[in-house]
Amino acid sequence: GLTRSFNWPNTIIVAGALPGNIIDKETNYIYIDYSAGVPVPKATTDRTTIELNRMFTLGRVYRDGVTLHIVNSGVNLYNHMRNNHERLIGVRGFERASGGVIAEKLVRYLTSTDGVFYLGANKIATTQQDTSPTGPPDILTRWYHDAGGNWVSNTGIEGASAAGQISNEHYDTPTGLADIGVARYGVFWLFIHFDGDLHVVYGIGTYKLALAEMALVPILPDAVRD
Repeated sequence: GLTRSFNWPNTIIVAGALPGNIIDKETNYIYIDYSAGVPVPKATTDRTTIELNRMFTLGRVYRDGVTLHIVNSGVNLYNHMRNNHERLIGVRGFERASGGVIAEKLVRYLTSTDGVFYLGANKIATTQQDTSPTGPPDILTRWYHDAGGNWVSNTGIEGASAAGQISNEHYDTPTGLADIGVARYGVFWLFIHFDGDLHVVYGIGTYKLALAEMALVPILPDAVRD
């Protein structure tokens, strides 16, 4: 087949689509109909009538009397794969497809199942983890702030909690760890890292149960945020 190109000014495209077709108070889809070897600009309010093989969209117009609200939203194949990847990163981020279920084992140790995730268009498989003494044991990385307000990563003992255990003593503050109050709850945020290992970010409060259940994700370290 032949590859054809054309370069029209906006006035030609709008004029070609205008006669009786730009409907007032509705969204109008502007498209090119490659009819009998000649590209023709047209408009419709029913997007489903635009065929996939010999027509393609340029954008859409909402007409409000003599005012046209225009958005260029047609088919754009330039660097399509990269642009689509960037869209997935921006909209979906690091997204779970299946598995990756985290549970407690013994007393405050953690397990996770095999998981499938997507980062943009990339499929990432993570392996099961077990941070308990009866497991490999796998590493649990804790995140909290030190006295200088810097993030600290800890894979060993923290207070009375052994390596691999979630603390039941402390919560995070901008200047280091503080004790969870009597008859209060701490909140801890668990993450499966890209390479499968488990991370826990300490919450920032000592709560009654109702408030603990309403706690929001705090500011996160780069290791689990990016």
